[in-house]
Order: sequence, then C-alpha cells, then structure tokens
Amino acid sequence: MATDKYLTASQKAVDCLLKTICQPDFRKEHKDVAFYFKSVTSLLLAGKHKEANFILDHIRATCRKGGDFVSPGAEEGQKSANGAYNEFWSYANGWIAMGAVRLQRFDVAYPAYRYLEEKFFHRELGGGTVKPLSKTEPNIVEVISTSHLGMVFMSFGDLDKAWRCGENLTLFTKKNLHHDDDPNTFYLRMDDKEKLIKDFPAEAAAICAVKATEPNQLYFFIGYPIAFLAKLFVATGEDKFRDCAEELLEFCMRCDESIYSSNFSHKVGWGAACLAAVYRNRNSKKEKYIQVATKIADHLVSLQSDRGSFLDSGPEMDNLDQTAEISVWLREIATELDRVAELDRAKSLKFGN
Repeated sequence: MATDKYLTASQKAVDCLLKTICQPDFRKEHKDVAFYFKSVTSLLLAGKHKEANFILDHIRATCRKGGDFVSPGAEEGQKSANGAYNEFWSYANGWIAMGAVRLQRFDVAYPAYRYLEEKFFHRELGGGTVKPLSKTEPNIVEVISTSHLGMVFMSFGDLDKAWRCGENLTLFTKKNLHHDDDPNTFYLRMDDKEKLIKDFPAEAAAICAVKATEPNQLYFFIGYPIAFLAKLFVATGEDKFRDCAEELLEFCMRCDESIYSSNFSHKVGWGAACLAAVYRNRNSKKEKYIQVATKIADHLVSLQSDRGSFLDSGPEMDNLDQTAEISVWLREIATELDRVAELDRAKSLKFGN
C-alpha cells in the first residue's frame, strides 16, 4: 500500500508551518488562535516537539480564567476572526486540549479539559453542545461537537463519557437513517428533547444537514463521527459503535461524487482508514474502506502547493489552519493503512499464503 506519498506531503506541510507560524516575527504580527491551535498536533506528530511547545506557549497566553481560549483583541462573544470557530466554540479548545495532553503539557491540558467537560457536555443527552450549556435557553447538541468532545474524553481516559457520546451518535444515526422520510439527508443537530432540528435558515443549511444527493457538502461533519466511533469500538469492544461507523460511511459512499474531490472530505478519509483498521481479516467491507481513504488522500495530496500549503486560494489564516489539519489527517491515514497492510502481511506469513 503506497502511503509514503501521504507522509511526504504531511512533512512538506509541516515544513511550511516551520517557516511561517513557528517564526517569532510571524507570531508577533498574527495573534488569532485560528493560526495555531491545530499545529500543536501537526508538529508533534512530525517529531517537532520543541516547536510544538513554542506554539502551545503562544496559545497558553490566550487562556482565560476558567480554561477557555480567546484570540487577543477579539470582540465580546467571539473567539476568532474565523467565524466557524465562533459558531463551534469548543472545537478549537478540543484540539488544544488533545494536543497538550499528547505533549504532556498538563498546565494547558487539564484547564482546557475541565472547561470542555463542564461547559459543553450535555449530561442528559450525552452529547456535545455547539455553545456553552445554558440553564435558561435551549441547548443544541450537534454531531461534530459530540464526536470531538468524545475524542477528548477518550484522550483523557474518561471512557464513560466517551461511551455516552458514542451512544448519542448512534441516536443521531437511528433518527436520520432508520426511517423512510429522507434517508439521503443527515441532520446534524438536535434539541434538548432529542428532536432533530430540520427547520433552519437557508444560509445555515450547510452546517445543519448533509445531503447525499447534492454536491460539495461539508462532509467532515460525517467523517469525524466515523473516526471517533471506530476508535471507541477499539477501546470498548462494543459492536454497536463499529456498526454505527459503518452506517455513516455507507451514507458517505452514497453521497455525490464530489465527496472524493473536496477539501472538506479529509475527516472522511481519516474515518475510512480508522474503520478499515478495526478488521483483522480481509473482507469486501475493508477493501471498500481502504479505497475511500486512498481516493480522498490522493486528492488531498494533489491540492498541495509548492510551499507545502493546501489552500493558497484562500486567506492566509484559513490556508495555514487547513495546512496543519490536512498534515495531521494524511499522517493518520498513512498510519492506519500501514497497520492494515502489516496485519495482512503477518496473517499471510502465519498461514503461509
């Protein structure tokens, strides 16, 4: 399995980060947390521990009392100039928490974790909320927030809460796919009473539903739960989590062909690779999952510019943000697919095939 090109592209992306965000002059001019929060993990996985620590120190300076992270100079109620991170408030925090704990920077990791657990875990539904929990206003539990928070819980050893996030995702899947109303639409949000939110402004449609029959959807909303559920299955041995991940990937495979040529599909490729790796034996499902992962990863590699970035057509903040993230998923995809290949090789040697 040819994964070297994914590792090469990932390293080239890290080299781009080393020449930009890792430079002190860059950090003096660019304060927004969106430039940096994914790069801690990217640098760490590439073996750049010193640089990962420098970036985490920069992020740590944005930490507020209580464990939240907000860009210096941001307006009240905003985290970043990137509007996506204002809508999905806990997303940046989750990356920071997991990057910090992997780096054994517990001075950052545990304040970040406590903030997430206290403010975003819906104890009745077991999912992650889009905004901090409210006792007076309606709360919205959402798919990627639940997956991300569940991964944080697993990373910090809280398997009970990770399990509850997994169960919430199985509920989302049942409500979306186990009926005949509209099996080609996956609604991403539910209210406090477990009711899917199907009415929303047209301008919010992209973050409220993924439609299999329409092109250029935000496919990462489905990709992250696939990866999380595959990892949760490995951690617990509970078949329902693997089965749910498979249902979600089957939904992705019914989506418009643009899913294989979209820079929004990176987490689908990661999820497919994670799911392929849970199988010890070669089978038709595993082969399909490998094909999905490689097809998406190949497309991501094709997007890379000469300097190593992945989104040169957009603003530099978005470009470097996505460069850090895609470098992570390419490395993770390569790791999972290499495990698959090694398991197959070992099995072949054992049985003399």
